[in-house]
Amino acid sequence: MDGYAVMAADLTAGGHASLRVVGTSRPGAPGEHVVSRGEAMRIMTGALLPEGADTVVPVEDTDREESGREASGGEDEPTRTRVAIHPRPGRTVTPGSHVRAPGEEMRTGDVLACSGDALGPGRLALLAATGMPTLPVHPAPRVALIVTGDELVAPGAPDALQGGVLRVDILSPTLPLLLRGAGARVLPPRRVGDDQDALRSALLEAARHADLVVTTGGASMGEADIVKGALDDVGWIPNFWRIRMRPGSPVSFGRIPRGAGGPEGSAAVLSLPGNPVSAMVTTLALALPAIRTLGGHRRRFLRSLSAVALEPLQGPDHLTRFFRVHLESLEAGRWGARLAGHQGSGAMRSVAVADGLAVIPEGRASIGDGTPVEVLLLPDAGWAEDSGAGQRREGGR
Repeated sequence: MDGYAVMAADLTAGGHASLRVVGTSRPGAPGEHVVSRGEAMRIMTGALLPEGADTVVPVEDTDREESGREASGGEDEPTRTRVAIHPRPGRTVTPGSHVRAPGEEMRTGDVLACSGDALGPGRLALLAATGMPTLPVHPAPRVALIVTGDELVAPGAPDALQGGVLRVDILSPTLPLLLRGAGARVLPPRRVGDDQDALRSALLEAARHADLVVTTGGASMGEADIVKGALDDVGWIPNFWRIRMRPGSPVSFGRIPRGAGGPEGSAAVLSLPGNPVSAMVTTLALALPAIRTLGGHRRRFLRSLSAVALEPLQGPDHLTRFFRVHLESLEAGRWGARLAGHQGSGAMRSVAVADGLAVIPEGRASIGDGTPVEVLLLPDAGWAEDSGAGQRREGGR
């Protein structure tokens, strides 16, 4: 507080007093006078409390030294001013009021950050406040995105869409937002047609510069699904091919050598479906945790909360299913999950308006109205990290 540093013992039971002003304490320029009984020192927010004082009276609870002056003994001595203190009704002044004590927030030996913590604005400010000039951080993983498909055209060419033969490439502008949100440094996306030679060249180029290569499209078993062939051409070492989830089962993961002209070692490759909804769901469920793992993050999965289904959620029991849902606030701090619209693998509107993904694990054909369900919270749906919404916890991993 801007105000006056005083001794609380000088104040009456109601907090009133008339005190002699003996100097000023400013941030970076503390007052040198020791405050004695009957004295006050002007003080600015952030300044050191002068010796002798134990309390700060806000300036709005004073007359701002307008009530008069006290003459000193000699003609050559400066005129001393006085300040009248009269707290507003309902406000009390006690010892320690408006004073920050040393060590009230952190002490020697306190842990302020651990390996794997993300350096957001709050934690970075806390660490900077210690005066440390530098600290070790994990490098942001470099991610290359390759979007495949002869049918794709860049946004901004509406005439090319006439007749329904071609489709807008909506993954090149949207997936990098999710990848960057997970902490990645995303290289410029590259669009490749259904040409195995071109894709092979793109994979080798991406592996030279990226820690993780993400491809979309061409991942299934059709004639135009060229990703597996191109991966095999460049020496792919697979970890898995296909996964039991919906949407998004044609997913693979492995590593490819960086090749001549690149750094030693290999790059990870995550191949996702080309269907936009499937690509986005698998990015949320699989690519984001992979990126956060590569980036050294301790919290790797989407946050989640427990909700109750407000309508039946049905599907094949041999797959783990991810339903796009709205969340509705219920009584007693509970949350309900309702379908956000059509759940087809091309229905992007349901992704745009959803709050999260309700997860029905493999082995359960359906759940009914009122059944508990875990909901993964979408990172762009307005759920703050520490909003306390529902029973938020890490995504059951």
